Amino acid sequence: MPDQADPAGVVARARGWFEASYPGAVVHRFFRIELLDRSFALAAQAFVALLPLVIVVVSVFVTDSAETISNSIGDRFGLDDAARAALRVLFDHPGTAAISWLAILISLLSAFSLARRLARTYALIFEVAPLPRSKSWHGLVWIVLQVSMFLVASQLRELRQSSGAVLAGVVVVLLLLAWFATDVAGLRLLVPAAPMQMMVASAVVSSLGRAGLAIWAYVYMPKSLTSQAEQYGPIGVTFALFTYILAGVLVYVVSPLIVTTWVRWRADRRSAVSVGQ
Repeated sequence: MPDQADPAGVVARARGWFEASYPGAVVHRFFRIELLDRSFALAAQAFVALLPLVIVVVSVFVTDSAETISNSIGDRFGLDDAARAALRVLFDHPGTAAISWLAILISLLSAFSLARRLARTYALIFEVAPLPRSKSWHGLVWIVLQVSMFLVASQLRELRQSSGAVLAGVVVVLLLLAWFATDVAGLRLLVPAAPMQMMVASAVVSSLGRAGLAIWAYVYMPKSLTSQAEQYGPIGVTFALFTYILAGVLVYVVSPLIVTTWVRWRADRRSAVSVGQ
């Protein structure tokens, strides 16, 4: 009875229960393999690699890519004129061909480095051998896949916003399926040694995480982008966009962490029960 009234004993038992639980195992692995630090590094590299690459790709087909991208983001999040103006300044770039080709080269190299870094992170999470150097070209395919998915998702979102309730629901389902297919293909490219069942399960969790991220962004991003743009201008928009990208990266890396930790945790529990019997 005295032990039950001891706050330190209660805390110790609660801590022991949490550490032995599945959520505790997820948290433990998250910090053991330094996923928070890796996520910040991946988000920073994605911001300086994929966004410029998207801008360059859009500029190939559209004369004023800054206007197109800023309007697309503004329409998606319902931003006011101040936020749209800050976005346009942020995405504006010189239109000379020489600079565009240089931007393509730098963005591709940075995006390729991002793919390699993400592949190493996935290898740690799945606990398999990293992507062999002979298959480094998988990173280039992953880049094309991500940029293509970004453009497809943008078109589907525009179709959803301009459609009726039934068609909008169909578009949402198509978007979830597209996310799922992209995630499975991305995992196959970057961590081919991982078991296929784990890849599929990770893609399912990731798709659900993206849906949650979309809801969070719908609530958070308009207020954040508007207030940051009004207070700090384009640099404030950068902060808000980086937060969004960081949240997306966390969805990418935490999804396979949840799946792989569950498999390991259940195996350990079964082993413990077998030994106890």
